[in-house]
Amino acid sequence: MLSLFRTNQSYASLFLFGYALLLQLPVFFFDVPAVTGDHTYYGSWLMAGVNRSYWLATLAPSVLVALAGIVANAICSSYRFARTVTQFPGLGVVLVWGLCPAFHFFDPQLLTHLFLLLAIGALSSTYKGSSMEIARFNAGWWLGLASLLVPAYLVFIPCFIVGISIFRTADLRAIGQLLGGVVIAHFLAGTYAYWRGDFLEWYTLQVGSFGFLYFGTEMPYVLGGLALLALPLLIVLLTSERGRLLLNIEGSKNVSFVYWVLLFAPLVVACMATVRAAAAQVLVVPLGMLFGLWLVRQEAARAEFYHLLLFAAALALLVAALIN
Repeated sequence: MLSLFRTNQSYASLFLFGYALLLQLPVFFFDVPAVTGDHTYYGSWLMAGVNRSYWLATLAPSVLVALAGIVANAICSSYRFARTVTQFPGLGVVLVWGLCPAFHFFDPQLLTHLFLLLAIGALSSTYKGSSMEIARFNAGWWLGLASLLVPAYLVFIPCFIVGISIFRTADLRAIGQLLGGVVIAHFLAGTYAYWRGDFLEWYTLQVGSFGFLYFGTEMPYVLGGLALLALPLLIVLLTSERGRLLLNIEGSKNVSFVYWVLLFAPLVVACMATVRAAAAQVLVVPLGMLFGLWLVRQEAARAEFYHLLLFAAALALLVAALIN
């Protein structure tokens, strides 16, 4: 299966739609459970709109994560995350998403994968780009949009300040450009809520979506999916130095930044109002990209073994969770 993605042709990213649908396939044969939890003002809108249709609620997760995978591939190819152009980072994003059954049901957090990737790409462009001010503002803008759906994503702000220092100098002006994007996103969202007469509701839901280590209850198979994330996590942590050795300076800086995003991801989860299994999706983007980059450095047989192991485990856990 990996042979489909072991190419430098960008069209191969389109296979991610089929790959994500394969991982989502068991959901089509069972009723989609109602997703419970706290949502923001705009997150509640998304939930209400998507849940009106069974097919939309079933298809949306796989489509959104496949789009995130395509964006991940484009970013990694543009900013030299690997020595060669590869489609494996996007594959890693989709595969890591598929490991936990709780990730397969629509949640506004699925959209934050795209926003976080676009924020990473915007900041990565500052290493050689000529419009650094605009790029930093854009990174803050995308991070701000993500935080409108999951306010705890604001915890990534210090991580992106570290990112500024990795690519350039993190002076007050550069930090202000990043924060400006975040503030403008919230200002426009708050203004629209005020125009609709819902400003107090918007503000209350945004602030009320913060907490610290308040854990919800989960099914055993869902917890098994979270435990399965430990395998790719251990791999990328234990091979962090080796993965940067053969890269040029640009690629090494970009990979280092993604490791910082991975480091901050558990803090984001910890600061959510309720720590649910679905909240661990914050790991999908950084862990998936790094795991995909690790896979591409392996021999074909070894990479296929790890891929099939995780792919089969993901499907088995999802089926078990849906049956029970």
